[in-house]
Amino acid sequence: MDTLSAARSDWRELFKGIYLKRTLMIWVLWVCVYMINNGLVTWLPTLYKQVFHLPLETSLAYGWITSGVGVIASVFCALLIDKVGRKRWYAVAFFVTTVPLLVLTALGATTATQVVVLAPIAYAILQTIAFSLYLYSAELYPTRLRAIGTGFGSAWLRAGSSIGPLMVGWIVADLGIRYVFTAFAAVALIGGLVTTVFAIETKGRVLEELSP
Repeated sequence: MDTLSAARSDWRELFKGIYLKRTLMIWVLWVCVYMINNGLVTWLPTLYKQVFHLPLETSLAYGWITSGVGVIASVFCALLIDKVGRKRWYAVAFFVTTVPLLVLTALGATTATQVVVLAPIAYAILQTIAFSLYLYSAELYPTRLRAIGTGFGSAWLRAGSSIGPLMVGWIVADLGIRYVFTAFAAVALIGGLVTTVFAIETKGRVLEELSP
């Protein structure tokens, strides 16, 4: 019985003391990143095909470009993020992501060229966060909470991945394509603000110090 009680108390620690802020913060980051990136990667091929009337092969190739630059960006992230630090990297990535998205809004996203140049840039930048967010989530919790904390956090990527395409469909139907990119920029801005205010830096700190 004592063992069962202790096991039950573990998940509650996610919402107590220093871990409450960390838990809510990491959930927001998961949602923001995957709302944008999953929304982009699932919607862009359809945009190329149905709106810009590109051949299916070209639409798929443009979609591959988005995924390909994401992989390249993830490699750079792996090489540099330990030197830069998680919090700084994430904050800058979120804020910089708003730039190509707002440029697309200003241009109106009227040509496939505009989209295939600017949208993959936004995707690639955010992919560096998605690539490393599992690791950062694990760094926020002690051993007794690490698995459950990371699991709960990553579960929110499912929510973000679901909300993104739904949001795209609603905005396109009611407002138009350009405002999809406005909405994504707003989500990235929220992610950047939450990171700046609530995230903790783990660079150069041992786990026992970070998560007692």
